[in-house]
Amino acid sequence: MIRIAYITTLLFSQLFANNEIEYKISFEYWLNEDLRIFAVDNVILLKVEDDAIYLSSNNWFGETLLDEDIEYDDQPLLQNSIFNKTLFDKTILEEDSWIEGYNLLNDKKIKVRYLFSAIEDDLRLYRMDIKALNKDNDDNKINNVILDNDIIMIWTNLKKEIKKISLRYNGATYVLKLNEE
Repeated sequence: MIRIAYITTLLFSQLFANNEIEYKISFEYWLNEDLRIFAVDNVILLKVEDDAIYLSSNNWFGETLLDEDIEYDDQPLLQNSIFNKTLFDKTILEEDSWIEGYNLLNDKKIKVRYLFSAIEDDLRLYRMDIKALNKDNDDNKINNVILDNDIIMIWTNLKKEIKKISLRYNGATYVLKLNEE
């Protein structure tokens, strides 16, 4: 009976384990597709912990980009969240077609499409399109940046495991590298 209690405790502790991940976001400014003017590494810190997501500056340059720290609590970041899919699962399962059933923050319904572009240096390059399924007055800074971006690019290895994400917004590029730790 004690063995069953131990096994049950172990299973539940794994099910309710703390989902925590932290990434540093770099900033790049490109004049055009071929000419990068400058890049600053690790300017913004992205932290996802259980049901919360945090963005904070990591240095003085991050403070100029991010007026204030951003924090969203009580977010459904499991299973159907696009953040869970890209930051925790790190895989692209379906390409070149719209996939419904994903959410942004505040449970905003979206559909996603990964369009295969090319293979560069043993990495598969995709353009990621995201469309809101309902138009509302969502006042969420993170959702607005994701939905109003110029372009989102995703690099995967040949097994379609996500390695790097770049988001172009207002002429600036933000790069998130998903290195294996």
